[in-house]
Amino acid sequence: MEMWTIATVIAAVLVLMALTLWAVKRSARNASSGRDDRYTPERILTPEQAHMLDYLQDTFPGQVVLPNITLTGMLSVRRAVNRTRAQQRLNEQKVDFIVCGEDGRPSFAFDIEQHHLSDAKAKAHKVKMKNRILKSAGVRFVFLKNGIHRMPSPADFRAQLNLAELPKPPPKVDKRDSAMQQLESQFSGFDQQHSSNNGFRESEVMGMSGLMDLPRQLGGGRPRNKVGNGSFGESRQPGESGFDGSSYDVRGG
Repeated sequence: MEMWTIATVIAAVLVLMALTLWAVKRSARNASSGRDDRYTPERILTPEQAHMLDYLQDTFPGQVVLPNITLTGMLSVRRAVNRTRAQQRLNEQKVDFIVCGEDGRPSFAFDIEQHHLSDAKAKAHKVKMKNRILKSAGVRFVFLKNGIHRMPSPADFRAQLNLAELPKPPPKVDKRDSAMQQLESQFSGFDQQHSSNNGFRESEVMGMSGLMDLPRQLGGGRPRNKVGNGSFGESRQPGESGFDGSSYDVRGG
């Protein structure tokens, strides 16, 4: 009887070990397959961003408008002294919205203005760097008011943006040698063209006031109107700049 009891205990232990091993293997198999994983949706747009997205889609009917895009997802390094650092700058920046042209390349980038009480100088530097990067790619960067009730009608806004659109650098080609030399020549011509575009300095970030000033700077002489009556741009006192520390608000990016 004792021998049978020992054998029974040993058999039970072996069965238990086999069951444990099977359970461990099954758990590992399920973990690798992900079949027991569960997920929950996260907010990708705030209500403010959702309203602004609708507004921009009305401003650019038939064109692609995308929210929350990193610069590395929309630009590539064309030429740089240090390509690794230039790529890092792309990785560090994002914009709230981009608008693509018919060729699928971005034409405009937008951030919604926000007030920051801390690190204002560092954030301002980061915004100017973002603007410089985008401008070198032929993408106009504009700050939007933080609410569509403060924006002009989509038609008026689009009319002003048409004046501010930047020329695009030529697209990449696959051929090398002479083709690359020709392309580099085209890029150099583009760089010279955009560096003086519309009289804006390289460090300037275009806000709504600066956008409204474009017709006057280009010789149109169109009068300014205050926000709230269907036009846009805020009234300023004579002698005030179209771009200064108060004409836009930097964001973390």
